[in-house]
Amino acid sequence: MDLERLIWEHVRNHPEFAMEDLAKLLYQGALGMDHLLADRDTFLADFSREWEALDSLAFPGEPLLEPVPPDGRVARLNLRPAKAAGISLTMLGPMLADQPRRHGSWAEFMGLWGAAVTLARDGRIPFPPDELVARGNALESGRQPPGHSPLYREINRPAYRLLHDVTQHQVR
Repeated sequence: MDLERLIWEHVRNHPEFAMEDLAKLLYQGALGMDHLLADRDTFLADFSREWEALDSLAFPGEPLLEPVPPDGRVARLNLRPAKAAGISLTMLGPMLADQPRRHGSWAEFMGLWGAAVTLARDGRIPFPPDELVARGNALESGRQPPGHSPLYREINRPAYRLLHDVTQHQVR
């Protein structure tokens, strides 16, 4: 899947997908969730709390997997459909916590961001190019993992974890 199609897929499937959500998507595609996997015990405890609180019937039709980078290797594993499908916490938690790290680079993320700016300049994605450039500069200077926008969080209630290599997992 190319970057333009990937962005449009997320824009269509997630109401109020904003520039912050694009930053998070591209960051995850390049760097994965290595920052969350640094402390296995904390990851598993946080994941367990979220899993237990999930309403697996909310957001019917939510896909189990959503592509993150254009190469399709990293995916968001949506937790509600996983729980509804009977995937167990005792299997899923360790599988996610112990997966190989992404080992991506900030340069890879900024390369994806630059490609998004080009798409915006060409009018191919629904974001103002000047705002993307400004946000890219802020991201570059701060070098922190971006978060979802407040409105995206409110409407979509994201509940997922990343699979760093979907070809290595059997959760379909």
